[in-house]
Formats: sequence, C-alpha cells, structure tokens
Amino acid sequence: MGDSTRQRWPFFVIPVLALFMGLWGMRGLLSLSTPPPGYPVNAIVFPARVGPAVVGSAAELRFYAQSRPAGSILEIRSDAGVVHARLEPQISRFGLAIILLEGLIFLGVALLVFAPRVDRGPIRDLYWCTLLYGVATMINGLYYPRTPSWVEWIFPVIWLACLTALPVFFFRMSQTFPRPRRLFERRPKLMRAIWIAASVLLLWQMVAAFVYFASPTPTAWAWLKVPRTLAEASLVLGVGLGCLTLYRSGRRLEMAREREQTRWLLWGITIGVAPYVFFRTLPRLLGFNSAIPPEVDRLFELMIPLAFAFAIVRYKWLDIDIIIRRSLIYSILAGALAAVYLLVGVVVAQQIAARAPHSVEWIQFLAAALPVVLYTPTRRWIASWVDRTFFKIQYDYAQALLAFQGTIRAASSQEEITEGCRDFVGAELGVDSVAVMARRGLALVMAAEPEPSEDPGAMLEDVEAGRATRRLLAASNTTTRPDLESPSFPPSLAGAGYRLALPLTAGERLNGAILVGEKKSERRFIEEDLKLLHAVRAETESALERVDLVQRASQEALAREKAEELERLKSDFFSRVAHDLRTPLTAIRWTVQNLLDGVKSSPNAEQVPQLKAVEVAAGQLGRLVNNLLDLSKLEHPSARSEAARVDLLPLVQEAVATVQPAARGRNIRFDVSVAPRVRPVSGDRGQLLEIVTNLLENAARYSPDGQAVDVTVEPNGEGQRLVVRDRGPGIPDVDSERIFERFEQGRPSPFTKDRGFGLGLYVARSYLELMHGTIHADNHPEGGARFTCSVPEWPDP
Repeated sequence: MGDSTRQRWPFFVIPVLALFMGLWGMRGLLSLSTPPPGYPVNAIVFPARVGPAVVGSAAELRFYAQSRPAGSILEIRSDAGVVHARLEPQISRFGLAIILLEGLIFLGVALLVFAPRVDRGPIRDLYWCTLLYGVATMINGLYYPRTPSWVEWIFPVIWLACLTALPVFFFRMSQTFPRPRRLFERRPKLMRAIWIAASVLLLWQMVAAFVYFASPTPTAWAWLKVPRTLAEASLVLGVGLGCLTLYRSGRRLEMAREREQTRWLLWGITIGVAPYVFFRTLPRLLGFNSAIPPEVDRLFELMIPLAFAFAIVRYKWLDIDIIIRRSLIYSILAGALAAVYLLVGVVVAQQIAARAPHSVEWIQFLAAALPVVLYTPTRRWIASWVDRTFFKIQYDYAQALLAFQGTIRAASSQEEITEGCRDFVGAELGVDSVAVMARRGLALVMAAEPEPSEDPGAMLEDVEAGRATRRLLAASNTTTRPDLESPSFPPSLAGAGYRLALPLTAGERLNGAILVGEKKSERRFIEEDLKLLHAVRAETESALERVDLVQRASQEALAREKAEELERLKSDFFSRVAHDLRTPLTAIRWTVQNLLDGVKSSPNAEQVPQLKAVEVAAGQLGRLVNNLLDLSKLEHPSARSEAARVDLLPLVQEAVATVQPAARGRNIRFDVSVAPRVRPVSGDRGQLLEIVTNLLENAARYSPDGQAVDVTVEPNGEGQRLVVRDRGPGIPDVDSERIFERFEQGRPSPFTKDRGFGLGLYVARSYLELMHGTIHADNHPEGGARFTCSVPEWPDP
C-alpha cells in the first residue's frame, strides 16, 4: 500500500499544476475580440492588410483580430478601400464562467476520482482524458499572440498538445475499459505507431503556428490550416472509433457491472462530445457552418466528467460490500488511534507530570504524532484482519489465486496445466465434477475428475458451437446471475453432469475449455465464484499459450538440427564418394592413355576413336568428382580461400586445355582475348581454375556445333573481369539467379544430350564469394548466354 501511494503522488500533483496553468491561460480570454455582427465583410477585397499582417480570407481576418483588445478600431486596407470596425469582446462573462466551471469539474474529477485509482489499468487513460480536456477547455483555443512574450506563445503549444494526445488516450481507453481487448495483443506495434503519428502531427502544427505568428501571410495561414484539419479529423476519428468499440464490446461483456460501466461512459461521451465533435468539428471539416453556440457545447461537455466519475464511483464507492468493509476498517482504525492518543496523551502524561512537569508538552506532542505515524501500518493490518474475518470468501480466493498463479506459471506441458487447473477448481469451488481440456497440436489433452462418459472431442465441439463470444456458458438455475444463464446450454455437457463451461481461446481459435459440475453443497455459484473462474481462465490461457510457443520453438529447433545433420551427412557422403571414385578414375585414365600410345602406330588404329570417347567420359566423370569434392569443402564451416597472386592468362589457357578434349568432338573452339593492361588478381589459384573450367564446360555444353566460345579478360573498376560467352539459346530472365543454386540446372541444351549436375555454377559463385568477387549471368545483345566474373586485383606495391 505504501509503495503504491508513493508511486501515485505525481498524479495528485499534476492536476494541481494543470489548474494553475489553466487559470493562467484564462487570464487573457476577456480581452479577446471579434468583429461586430454587422461587419461589412463583403466590402473587403482579399488579400487585405491589417497593420503589418496580410490576410487572405474572412476566417484569417477574424483569427488575427482576436489579438487586438476589445473596443479598439480595426483598420482594414484592400483594393475596395479602407474599412473601419470597432471590435467587440468575443467571450462574455457568462461564457467565461462556464469555461471556468467546466475546467474545474474536469480537473476535479481527475484529481479526486481517477488519481487515487490511477494504477488500475484503463483508469489511467480516463485520468489523462479528463486532465487534458480540462486544460484545453480553460485555455479555450488557439489564439494569435497579443504580445511577443514567450508566455503568449507557450499556451498555443499546450492547447495543441492536449487536443492531439486526447484522441490517442481515448482510443486506448476504449480498447482496455473495463477489460483489455485483444487488438493490442494481435498488433503490439499499433499503439507505438499511433503515438509516432500523433507526435509528428503535433510538431507539424507547432511549426506551422510559429511560422504564421512570426509572419502572418495567406501562405503561412494555408500551411497552418492543413495540419489543423488533420488534427480535427484525427479527433473525430479517434472519438468515433472509441465510441464504436465501447458500444460493440459492451454488448458482449459478461459481467453486468462492466456493461453498466460501459453504458455510463457511452452516455457521457455521446451527450458531452457530440455537440463539439460531431455537430461542430465534423461539419467544419465537411465545409459547413454550425449553428450551435459555443456555450451549448460547454454545457453538454459537463456531462463527460460526471459520467466518467459515476461509471467508476458507483461501483467502487457505492458497492454495499465495500461500504461495509470501509466502515469496519475506519471505525476500528479510529478507535485504535484514539486509544493510543488517550493512553499516551492522558494516562502517560498524568504519570509523568507528577515527576517531570517540564516534559508534559513533549508527551502531548508525542501523543499527537504517534497516531499519524501508526496510521498506514495500522490500517493495513486492520484491513487484512477484516478481510480474513468478515470477507473470508474474497480473501481466501485471492490468496488461493496467488498460489495457483505460481503453480500454473511453472507448468511445462498441457498435461500439467490441465491437471493443475482441474485440482484447483475442484478444491476451491467444492464441485462434484470438473474437466479441463486443451489442444496440443492436433491432439486433445484432458484432465477430468471423474472421467466423463461423453467423447471429449464432441464436448469441445459443443462448446465451440455454443459460444458466440468468450462468454461463460451457464445452465439455467445454476448461478446467482440469471443474465449469464442460457436455456440453450449444450445438452451433451448437461448430460455429462456439467453446469458451467468457460471457453479457452488463443486469438480467435478455441484452444480448450473448463467444464464445472454442480457444487457438492448444492448451492448456486455466486458472483465471487464466477470472478474466480474468470481469473483462472485468464491464467490458464496465458500458460497454454506460453507452453505452445515453447513447444513450437522446440519442434522448430529439432527440425533445424535434423536438417543440419542431414546436410552434414550428405556432405560427408559426397566427400567419401568423390574420394572413392578418384582411385578408379586415375586407373582408367592411365590405362586409356597407355592404350592410345600403343595403338596410334599399330594396325588397330581404328580403336583410337573408341579410346578417345572413353578418355572424354573419364574426364567428365573427373569433373563431377572434383565438383563433389568442392561442394563438401564449401559446406564445411572452415571453408576459406587463400589469397595469392594469380595471372589470369596462363590460368585461362590451362582451363581451355582441360575442357578442349571434350569439346573437340563437336568442333567447338575457345577464342581467348586478353586486354593489354590486365593485372594479376588476388585469389586461390586452384579455386580460380575450378571457376574458369566450370564456366567453359557449361558454355561448351550450350554452344552449337562448330561455334566458338568467347573468353575475354579485361580490367574494370573493381579489379579484373572475366567474361565467358556462348552462342546458344541464352538464359531466361527467371533463371538468371536460380542456376547458381546447388543442384539447380538450366533448361536442357538443344545441341547435346549431355547434362550437368547443377554443381558447376554453384561452386563457381561460392568460390568467388570466398575471394570477395562476384558473378552474374545475362544474355549477350547478339545472342547467347554471358557469364561475367569480377575478381579483386592483387595489391602490388
């Protein structure tokens, strides 16, 4: 209690400061002026000049004229001539009295009704709504400064800040009163976005107002009008959406008390805000003039704080249980403190007076100070004793709920949650049967005592069919709240012995249910029982949602670990296969080469083409083995590239010599062109050789018979560039990135049946990324595919 009071003291101070601020802002309202009713506006041709200011419309002229004292002569110069008018007071003393009364009521409600309860959820938003509206009411509007003093410039800023923040607080209150909706849970960043938009709008209004105050011109007025229009539109939208939310949610609330509170709020807002927001501001936004005098707005606005206060006070102060409780507490407290004062100030003082008369005054002071010091701890102890003795149900339920929260929040599975909820409800409410069901993926977990005869899935479907909202389902004659009972209580639940059903939801989805049977005492469920059930449901839903998130995260982590393990096994398999194939491939190549050397000069020279074909096939298989080895290296966590000085021309010539035997059978040649200023590159020579070899092999596969593959080496701004171009069908735009993925192949070549394995381009790009180089594919303007590699240059001194 002491900590809560210390935390609330700023909310008591702020309305007092706001009152002084409002009174200070009101001091100049009587000096505000306006042109007389018969003012000859038609005789003025705009733009016109009023002193140093230039006005472009009658509205701008009225705004500027407010800064002149009432009774003064206003001189307007325009192309129509000079017009004089004696200004009249804009606000009468009666109107000022209404403004003062309205501001005092708003700030008084904020101080006396909401500040003591500001730590109770939506009441804080109600506090800020009444406080901001009270300050804005007393300042009364945006006025042109009468003097260049900073004081005259600060009150427009305060007024703009109050009316800009007001719809934001009102909208948030509508989403949390009397209990939170799920909008902010589903969209946690929505409120932050609204506050950012409101801050930007406030800053825009402030800058526009200061620009106009510094130089009143039609251009500055038009710039000020845009943010003011947006602010008024946000006020109408915020209030309208808030009222709609309160109306719709109020119809679905389960507790009669909450529905009554919502009705009081809607009544006050509708009567109090409608004249200003919907009958004055909204028509002005639509381009119409309102015929309602401002004094009428003020009178109707007085209903807002009264309705706010009555919605809270009626059910906080006038509740019979609370009246009895407070009467007991403060009666006992008064008697106890009076006894302390009498004991110290009378009995002890008389005893000491006989021995030390000079100490009597100190004893009297101590007697007066002791009740003050003992007030808070004594009241706290008495309140606890009264709750345990006279309000046993509320106290016991509150203590039991704290224990339940600790148990349910430590649960790690749906089974533990349902069993804990079942045991708690059965023990606290003393019912003959209770069942708690919860979904776990596609399965249904159920804890029941005793086991129901009905199918759990069918019972949950009946709960789903019977719930229009999250409202509790109650059979007839089971509670002291007939408004909650329904004659259409699901028959399957009634047949299984259940009388209450509370849906457990996760968002909009039914996640389970709490089913409660009759009390063993055969009494009805009272209001406190239902409150306990709603609190238990809230805790159970939160626990189920938490466990579900943890389980899904664990499943995803397990699936990720399995996928990583499969990738590791696959890489190990590729590496082992590649190493195992190298030995027989080496033997095949050696044997073929020896046979070729032996038959070239013998009568069996006709066997040379067959041996050449075997040699080419062995070379292609060797390329596949190399790519598999490269793949296993690239997917190892320690994959890296050793930077060294590499000359591109001999490396390209070596790659051409490697690919040439396979391309010679289709008469494909490689035309190498090297620019004169080519410099060495920084990279791993073996990896660069694999890159160029794979690109040449790919280009030869897609080149027509007898055509050339162009290989160009030239410098560029990022280092050295290698371009390999074929004269084949080209690459579709949708495949220009896909073909660099692992095991991804382009469309088949129309010139050969030989198909790659989808590894060459992946290896090329991966090696280049290790060297901080790049590669991309496109189509040459004259036809064919073009692969462009950029390799960093070797940094010679």
